[in-house]
Amino acid sequence: MIDYSENDKNKFFKYGYIVKNFFYKDNDFLQISNELKHEISKNIQNIDIEILGGYKSGNLNLNPGKFGNYIYEILTKKNFKEFFKFITQDDLENYSIQLGGNLNLPKSKNQLFHTDGPWNPRMLILNIATTQIDISNGPIEIYEKSHIQNYPYWKFHFKKFLMKKKKIRLNFGEILFREHRLWHRGTKNNSDNYREMIGIMFLKKKQSEISNQEVSEKIKIFSNIFGTSTKEKIKEYIFLYCKPILFLYKFFISINK
Repeated sequence: MIDYSENDKNKFFKYGYIVKNFFYKDNDFLQISNELKHEISKNIQNIDIEILGGYKSGNLNLNPGKFGNYIYEILTKKNFKEFFKFITQDDLENYSIQLGGNLNLPKSKNQLFHTDGPWNPRMLILNIATTQIDISNGPIEIYEKSHIQNYPYWKFHFKKFLMKKKKIRLNFGEILFREHRLWHRGTKNNSDNYREMIGIMFLKKKQSEISNQEVSEKIKIFSNIFGTSTKEKIKEYIFLYCKPILFLYKFFISINK
């Protein structure tokens, strides 16, 4: 069962995230994680990942397929529904569920800080460490309390100096439960191995609109924030070699919105 306390809820509302160990000594989770790694390795060998948007910057998206579904089934056998309601002060039934994840490749680059979508509707994200995530293999970096107000891009970069920046290290089986509004980025993977991390997204919608994502059996690796069009390849090139230009573009565009 998942342990939680009033202190966990207070931290979540204050800082925008909490870290918990959901899968400590869970043999089913261990087996699923090992099988997931094996399938990712096979997938990498069987597709040309070099053509995907985000490959050169070192970050790709991951659909965990049946393995994401298996992990969610383990969660439902614990008291995740009660945990969700206690921490968020909202009912899980009010959210649609999407399974995803990311693949941080060796020698990747620091991403630009961002949020995972617009301010509304609310979305909660459960990042799950199916492998040890430490300072060497690209932990997520967050600004605590940055979820409290709806900051445009330009304003965030002034306000961030008043916030605490932190890299989140996760032991195997730990989770990072966060508001999607929390400003964050993926960091450099300085190891020689890819680092996967599963994500379960809970997106709030009107009751009539709620429908859960259909689950694919097979995992899929695909483009991240950069696409495969010529325009997107140029954007990724600028990110790699002229990052300040991309930052300034996003900064001034956000002022005019």
